Amino acid sequence: MAKGLRVALSGCGKAGKAQLHWFARHPDCEIVALYDPNAESAAACTAQYGAVALPSWEALARHPQVELISLCGPESLRCSQALQALENGKHVLCEKPFANSLDECDAMLAAARRHGRALLAFFNMRFHPVVAAVDASIDEVGSLYAARFSYTQFRTAVNWRHKLEQGGGVLKSQGVHAIDLALRWLGPARSVSGELAIIHPAREVEDFALINLRFANGAVGEVYAAYTDRQPEAMTAALQGTRGKINFCLSPYQPAMNQVSISRQGETKAVALSEHAALDPVYPGLLDCSQRAIAHIVDGLLNGRPSSLDGAAGRRSIEIVLAGYESQRRGTKVRLPLASFEGTSLADCFPRFDAGPYDLQE
Repeated sequence: MAKGLRVALSGCGKAGKAQLHWFARHPDCEIVALYDPNAESAAACTAQYGAVALPSWEALARHPQVELISLCGPESLRCSQALQALENGKHVLCEKPFANSLDECDAMLAAARRHGRALLAFFNMRFHPVVAAVDASIDEVGSLYAARFSYTQFRTAVNWRHKLEQGGGVLKSQGVHAIDLALRWLGPARSVSGELAIIHPAREVEDFALINLRFANGAVGEVYAAYTDRQPEAMTAALQGTRGKINFCLSPYQPAMNQVSISRQGETKAVALSEHAALDPVYPGLLDCSQRAIAHIVDGLLNGRPSSLDGAAGRRSIEIVLAGYESQRRGTKVRLPLASFEGTSLADCFPRFDAGPYDLQE
C-alpha cells in the first residue's frame, strides 16, 4: 500500500541528511527523489534511502509523484526553487533561513496562495524538550519584560555560507532560531537596532552580530549571534519576568548541555525535560525535535490542518534580520514594519574589524 505523503528533498548536506533520516522513519512518508549538485552526495543519500537521484533541480520540481519538496540547499536559491515547486503543484518546506529578502518572502507567500499549496518554515527547535520546558514554566515568572538570547559557535571555515550572495551571515543563518523563539515568548517586535561586524578577513558577510529589540508590549530583547565565539555551539537565554527568571541552554551537538532552570524568591530549581524518543544522528543535542517537527508537518498536510510553521513565520524572522542589517547601515534604530529591503547595498551593512591576522586555531 502506498504511503500517505510522497517527499523529495533538494540539498544533501547536514540539514538535508537530518531531515531525510526522520522522513524515512515516518510511517506515512515515502522519499521519492533527491537532488544535489554534488553527485556523490546525492548518490550516498540515494543508496541509504532508496530514492531516485535526479540530474537537475528542474526534474525534481516537475516530478509527477512528488507532493512535498524540502529545500535544504543554499538560501540564495530558496526563492526561485520555491516558486518553481509551487508552480508545479508541490507543497514546499524551507530550511531556515526562509529567503534573502522581504520581496522574495512575499513572492513565495503569494505563489503558495495562488496555487493552493502549503509553504512551511522548518523551525525545528520549537519542538525541542528545552523549549517545551520553557513553555510549561513561563507563567511562573509573570510577564516577561526582558530577554537575552545568544547563539554562538567557533567556525574557521569559509565556504558558500559566507558569501554576499547568501544575503547575510550568522544572524540570518543561526540567529533566526533565537529570533523565532523571542517572537514566540515576547510577541511582535516594533523596532530593531543592530551592531554587526566581519571578523574573519576572508568572509563577505557578518560573523558577529548583536541586535536589540523593542517589543509591542514594551519588553526589550537582545540577540547575539557569532561564528567567532570560542565555546561549544549552543543557544542560551535568560528570560526576565515580573515574578522570576528562566535560564536555558539548548545545544545542537551535546545533549548533556540541554537544561532549563527557574529562579523565584531567591531560589533556583532545575526544570525537568520531557523524555525524547531518539537522538538525532546528525545533531545529537537536538534530540528528537526534528522528528517531532516533521510529524507535525506531515500530519498537517495529510489532514488539512493549518501549521504554525507557515511561511508567515519565516518572513517574520527575516524581517527582524534585515532590520538589523538596515540599522547597521543607517546607524539608527529601525522601526517595523520594515519597508522592502532589496539588499542592493548589502555590503555596506557589514563593517570589517581590521586589527591584523585572525587566529584560525580552535
